[in-house]
Amino acid sequence: MSRSTRTLLLIGLFGFLGLFALGAGTVVVLGTRTDIFESVTGSSGSDSKSLDEGATRQSTSGDEESTASEMSRSDDDSSGDNGSSGTNRERQDETAAVACEPDTIGEEDGPVVAIYEVEDGMLGDLCFGEASDEVLQSWDLLDEFTDPEQLLPIKLFAGIESNTVFAFAGPASVDTYDEFIIAVDVFSADDLQELRLTMAHELSHVFTQEPEQFDETLRRSSCDAYYNGYVCFLPDSYIAAWVDAFWTQEMLDDLPKSGSIDEEGGEDRCTLDRAFLGSYAASHPEEDFAEAFSAFVYGLEVPDEAEPRLQFFEAYPELVAYRDRAIAAGQTGLPNTLGQCG
Repeated sequence: MSRSTRTLLLIGLFGFLGLFALGAGTVVVLGTRTDIFESVTGSSGSDSKSLDEGATRQSTSGDEESTASEMSRSDDDSSGDNGSSGTNRERQDETAAVACEPDTIGEEDGPVVAIYEVEDGMLGDLCFGEASDEVLQSWDLLDEFTDPEQLLPIKLFAGIESNTVFAFAGPASVDTYDEFIIAVDVFSADDLQELRLTMAHELSHVFTQEPEQFDETLRRSSCDAYYNGYVCFLPDSYIAAWVDAFWTQEMLDDLPKSGSIDEEGGEDRCTLDRAFLGSYAASHPEEDFAEAFSAFVYGLEVPDEAEPRLQFFEAYPELVAYRDRAIAAGQTGLPNTLGQCG
């Protein structure tokens, strides 16, 4: 199944923190290849890919407008052996600081079947469930374009059984800004090209949301760069630079103040502008960044109008390193399944 027929669901660090206070069971889903902001019973949020098409915005609370407004932080607010080998797959002797249990991952999209510890950027022991070849394969594809130092923020890597979510990434706890989990749907891990692009997409949400990238104490009125509805990205952050390069003030003004995905606006922008890599990318600056980053890492052929987006990453040697590792692994020039605009 191509990426263009999937629904991409984002919660990300800030969406999760904004929703955690709503209580368990609140789910908001926005459109085809769109975002999910969901509160979970444990301590994890997620940036997740859904396999459902044409999803509509919904909330178990039944109050869709109030949920959207509650998600946004007000401008006036106060402040076992896995039996495998591989470059990053080594057994670890120390216990992971993040609790290895389903509640940490969240089971709203399906049961957690396997959790592996990640220590010092390397996949360690199975700490919950049964060993999963699909999860190990997914890690291998993440390992394919990274080195351990680039994976330090990830603390748990998990597998879930879901017919709706392809993968997700999010904070391991509401108490920290620098520890993340990634989980993949074991039923969907057989599509290796999609999985490669997904791993790059999800990882971009991790490194763009690390603490040095934003100031959570600033609100929209005092933010000199890009405010996403939850935090102010610092002027020298990846996302602020991306917004400066590719998003006009008019486009930003059209985005929901809640920080959620602008599905309808994304479709309109995609129709008018071939520079976007699909309507999902056009629905939000951070998704625009993530889709373009996955295209950059794996050398997707894109329209001439979209080339500046891929060239953006050339200014950051640490991001070029991801692409170079993919090239070294012989994984470049993948078919473009991100969607077409214009």
